[in-house]
Amino acid sequence: MKKMLLVLPLFVLLLIQTQAQEEITYSIPRLRMGIEAGVNLLLGEINNPQMIRENQSYYYDGDYDYHCGFVPKGNGNFGSYTFGLRVEYVLKKRLAIASGLRFSFYNANLSSDRDYFLWRVTEDETITNYVKIKNIHQRNYYLGVPIEIKFFPREKDYFVRHYFIFGTSFNFLVASEKNIEFHNKMMEKYSPMVEKHVGKPSFFNGTVYAGIGLKIGKSSYPFGNIDFFFPVLTFHQHNNNSFTTIYPFGFGVRTTFHIPLHKKHQLTYTVQD
Repeated sequence: MKKMLLVLPLFVLLLIQTQAQEEITYSIPRLRMGIEAGVNLLLGEINNPQMIRENQSYYYDGDYDYHCGFVPKGNGNFGSYTFGLRVEYVLKKRLAIASGLRFSFYNANLSSDRDYFLWRVTEDETITNYVKIKNIHQRNYYLGVPIEIKFFPREKDYFVRHYFIFGTSFNFLVASEKNIEFHNKMMEKYSPMVEKHVGKPSFFNGTVYAGIGLKIGKSSYPFGNIDFFFPVLTFHQHNNNSFTTIYPFGFGVRTTFHIPLHKKHQLTYTVQD
């Protein structure tokens, strides 16, 4: 009788523990394709090319005051806009890896805060010739290969599930275009010479980034992601445009729409009630 009294509490405790644990098995696709769009906001400063005449002198012709030239201003927001296709593979319950192709482009402006700035086109021992330019706009296009790792702190595939993300992207210049707006259309014949002076951006640039994200939706069905990156660190040969210096620090945001592609993988979780 005493032995039964000792065994009975142990049996009841084991029964309670068994009832408190529930094993849930469900399926998730290991492979999914994503369509992404985002922006990285970077800081920088304008480097005025040597061909610019930097002064603020004026002259008077009897009717109007004219200025001969000045230091142009630039756009201090050197963000890159990105679009891409990606494939993501689930390695384990909490780990996924992704890669694909990412298209990005950068904008930079060199413009006047008045009517124009002066750009030197030719020079010899006695004569220096300038043209009047209102704005130079440059847009550079890069094609990149991103590599990313996601870590999910929680195992279960909740409808809203947060994760940490670490990644890098290697980007290569595929096209560059310049638009030069002259003060006088008669000066447009000097456009090739000015473009040559402006030069080409660096062929390569890259980013390294870390952040946090949210998966919204069940992994077995199409779902969305939103990612917030801080910091975004950049590295490049020289610069990703011809008359700015971009600081290697910024932040970014991205959204992605995922579509499951592969057969489902069985995952079992033990849930404590």
